[in-house]
Amino acid sequence: MANSILTDSILIPQKIALAESSKCSTERLKSISFINIMIRNINSYCTGLEKDGVKEIEYLNLLRSEIKSFRKHYRKWKKSLR
Repeated sequence: MANSILTDSILIPQKIALAESSKCSTERLKSISFINIMIRNINSYCTGLEKDGVKEIEYLNLLRSEIKSFRKHYRKWKKSLR
């Protein structure tokens, strides 16, 4: 799961760049949707790690906090693309 968090975290900025640079509204919407899925996945991975008994709960809580902050900014950014 930790590897999946890393992978999704790497994909998010790539999809942001694609959405920003794309002239095609369909491509932008696909990127926006993909980012939303990755955000949900990361939250799910955190829950999974916690249920698996990972000891670094502080890290998971910090990651959740950062994801919550990112989602807030993501929503504002998403509105600006429309």
